[in-house]
Amino acid sequence: MKVIKVESDIYKKAEKASKAQGIKTNDFIARALKQGLDALNEKNILDLYRERKISLQRAAEMLSVDIWEMLEKAKKAEIHVDYSMEELAEDLR
Repeated sequence: MKVIKVESDIYKKAEKASKAQGIKTNDFIARALKQGLDALNEKNILDLYRERKISLQRAAEMLSVDIWEMLEKAKKAEIHVDYSMEELAEDLR
């Protein structure tokens, strides 16, 4: 386990929210940090795909999801998916 420093106002917000949920403040912060990092990672990967720096298949691999879930994530992020049936068949091999 590593120790990190957080601003006192952030800690107070976390303390208040953790009490409302009935969990320890440190557990709440750890969960919030993980969710935030996961969301940021997904956004960064979607941005790479949007900029065509990585393929749809590579984005799916980086997010550890299947191609169908990746298509849904791209749609939700309003990213145009230019994906042919041939590319899909190749990626599914």
